[in-house]
Amino acid sequence: MRKIIKLEPAIPALPKRKKVAAYARVSMESEKLMHSLSAQISYFSELIQKNPEWEYAGVYADRFISGTSIEKRAEFQRLITDCEAGKINIVLCKSISRFARNTVDLLKTVRHLKELGVEVRFEKENISSMSSDGEMMLTLLASCAEQESITQSENLKWAVSRKFERGEPWGNPVFGYIRIKNDYIINEEEAEIVQKIYADFLADVPMGSIAKWLKSINCRCVTPQFVKNVLTNITYTGDLILQQHFSPSVNHMQKNNGEMPKYYASAHHPAIISRELFEQVQQKMQTMLAFNPEAHRVARVSCFSSKITCAVCGNHYVRYDLHDRKSWACFGKITSRKKNCQNGNLSIDKLEKLCCSVLNWDIFDESQFTKTVHNLLVRPDGKVVFTFYDGTIAEGYVRFFNSEDRKYLDPHTKFYGYTWTGTEYVINEEEAEAVRMVYEDYLNEMTISDISRKMENLGYHSKRGRFSRKLVLYLLSNPFYTGTRIYPAAYSGTGKEETVRNDHDAIITEEQFEKARERREYYAKRHEDSRNPRKIHSTAD
Repeated sequence: MRKIIKLEPAIPALPKRKKVAAYARVSMESEKLMHSLSAQISYFSELIQKNPEWEYAGVYADRFISGTSIEKRAEFQRLITDCEAGKINIVLCKSISRFARNTVDLLKTVRHLKELGVEVRFEKENISSMSSDGEMMLTLLASCAEQESITQSENLKWAVSRKFERGEPWGNPVFGYIRIKNDYIINEEEAEIVQKIYADFLADVPMGSIAKWLKSINCRCVTPQFVKNVLTNITYTGDLILQQHFSPSVNHMQKNNGEMPKYYASAHHPAIISRELFEQVQQKMQTMLAFNPEAHRVARVSCFSSKITCAVCGNHYVRYDLHDRKSWACFGKITSRKKNCQNGNLSIDKLEKLCCSVLNWDIFDESQFTKTVHNLLVRPDGKVVFTFYDGTIAEGYVRFFNSEDRKYLDPHTKFYGYTWTGTEYVINEEEAEAVRMVYEDYLNEMTISDISRKMENLGYHSKRGRFSRKLVLYLLSNPFYTGTRIYPAAYSGTGKEETVRNDHDAIITEEQFEKARERREYYAKRHEDSRNPRKIHSTAD
């Protein structure tokens, strides 16, 4: 019997469309170039989308960025990242100069994309990176593009140098002026700010504080470095120094330290600051720098600035004023919050006494210390090594107290609500009112957190700042506020801890203290039970 087999028609596989993107770039900001960029984007978008074999993957465009380097071109970097992620198969570009003007960058990028299987096509030169002679042609044409960029740069530098020789400025004017052709015109609003910066500096206002003031008035320049630049710029006297910076190579600018000639144009424009005032500021800066050369900065520096080094982490000690305690602390300890360093702090009084002891002085002399001592190395055991400019070394010792030691340093502790007169504790009525309010609210079923927030809102603060939950708990648990004082064993006279009742005037009654204690114990027990489910849910047999 015959067999009949049905042959199904083969469905031809559709060719997979290639994902195509384009790259465009303009290097200067102008209406003409912006039109050119828009034209490039429109052209490539239309070209890709009308090809049925291509899938549109977007147009990447960098605006106002030079092609001599690929590092600062965000869209170019995004293009490469998408190629590495397999989102693009073909990259279109108008010309080699639009892709890169640096031969090394061009070849490195094209080779990298070629390894990924991504083809780069340059329309103007009609070159494909996948063709056999593509790389050779790319090398030749990229070298030409790079040389063209260098030639343009040299021509521009020559033109700028001729302007400088004629005493004509180039580039944007400094803060305080606007430029009209080759003339500087005073910007009255900014000029007032410049004048105030000079006046404040001569009035001993720190640069950091001046910078904060600039920020508060929404000035466009608000950094301490800007303040320093204003104070050292001779342009504000009406004179102009030209070619203070120069470009040794494409896209590289450096300070002119004698490599190129400078040009001094006197009385070039109206002055904002008188020459006498400018000279006063320069003299003051030199005096501040000379006071402590180790600090290497113009600021309100101390004789200890940059001279104290931590032996644990190697950081300098910096001023660390906490409320009424003025001291020097390790910068590494402060920034790491004691995680990487726990070296001790040095109070200013303690530090000056140590220096007097080591240097055999009766009175501490800042100026003499600055000229004599090169460095202080602080070790965690309290040993301080002095290194002098003449090469000699001396050692001193300062005692660092831990938290346990501090409990026995002074029997006259600073209690919130009281003031120590030197002979007795006297009630501070304002703080005492806060203590009474804490007890009243707590006994009226308010939580410790709610009490803390209430006291903060009412404007009450502790000696260290915030009226924290920790302070509230301390007030509720300390019998000192009932007039009872507990002397540590070190100060009792008997060698044992001693409790003295009616030692001073009470702020609260013992009955209030006991009720508060009972409530605290009740909630502490509830908290403990809540953490022990077996105890809560156990039932009797």
